[in-house]
Amino acid sequence: MFSKLYNPKIVKSMKKLTKFFVAVAVIVLLAAAQSNVKAQAFQNGDMVANLGAGFGWYSYGYGATSFPAISVSLEKGVKELDFGILSVGGIVGFKKASYAWSSQYDYSWTDIVAAARGAVHVDVLKIEKLDTYAGAALGLRFETYNYYDYVNFNYKKVKKSTVHPLFAFYVGGRYFFTENLAGFGELGYGLGYLTLGLSYKF
Repeated sequence: MFSKLYNPKIVKSMKKLTKFFVAVAVIVLLAAAQSNVKAQAFQNGDMVANLGAGFGWYSYGYGATSFPAISVSLEKGVKELDFGILSVGGIVGFKKASYAWSSQYDYSWTDIVAAARGAVHVDVLKIEKLDTYAGAALGLRFETYNYYDYVNFNYKKVKKSTVHPLFAFYVGGRYFFTENLAGFGELGYGLGYLTLGLSYKF
């Protein structure tokens, strides 16, 4: 039954789309690096906290209802490079999805991500309040899956927990409305293909 919920064509298309956006962004950042352009909105020593909502997921399948992933991340500029600022930090995130097989039997997935992140901030568009960056994340994804199994002529609820390695590339932009508050958007792979949210610079 669950093999019908999983659509490999959609998964494959989403992965190709993500790789395309990441590849384009990397090319742009490398081009900017050749021009020795330095980040303006994000400087060495800056610390930024992000609260985001992630959209899009790859494994729940057709018919499942998923809520936006909630994530919190923190990064700090640690080194000034010839072409930008290197930052390091971490992210934790949470996402839940469900599928109603019937009025009595609901299936659900809960995913938690914890990962370290590193990024390079390059002033690609030369806009003073805009911070553009690309990076990678390395960590773990903890998934809990609740489903029903037919045992002894009756359905029994089963809980299964798994741990998966997480390696993700991402690109993003952050625009500062004030000296400390900004809105941001990221494309990448993790708990969502698109993440939107707010940033606060300390």
